[in-house]
Amino acid sequence: MKKKFRFKLEPVEKVRRSKENECMRILAQAQSRYQQALQFKAQLSQQLEDSLVRREKLGETPQFISAFQLENDFISGQKQRIFQADQFIMRAKRNVEKTLKDFLAAKKQTKVIEKLRENAFDEFKIEVQKKEQKELEELYVMRARLFKESA
Repeated sequence: MKKKFRFKLEPVEKVRRSKENECMRILAQAQSRYQQALQFKAQLSQQLEDSLVRREKLGETPQFISAFQLENDFISGQKQRIFQADQFIMRAKRNVEKTLKDFLAAKKQTKVIEKLRENAFDEFKIEVQKKEQKELEELYVMRARLFKESA
């Protein structure tokens, strides 16, 4: 009857794999927030450009001063929102970098366990081969004895 391979550190391996998967999920969320922040800033920048063009076109026809003031207020507010978006992008980028480090550390720990599993399996195969070889040698010895006794 053959002995089945059983890895002693299998529970540890499962925990490390689940941690790696959790870190990957968190990294994906962080990258998603970072991309959303970049898109939001691009949208704000486009609105600022549109507002600057509108302000230039206001000068082509006679307008009340309040229209210029309203557009200038929007432009200054938009610049402030873009500055805040830049701050959020920097925080999101740092968060992505941190979660990436965490993920890489978890992946490294998982690889260590995988290497230990491979080594344990190789040792198991060698042990099985030695056992099979021993059984074959015993079989040859028994066969030789039977052959000598019958002759």
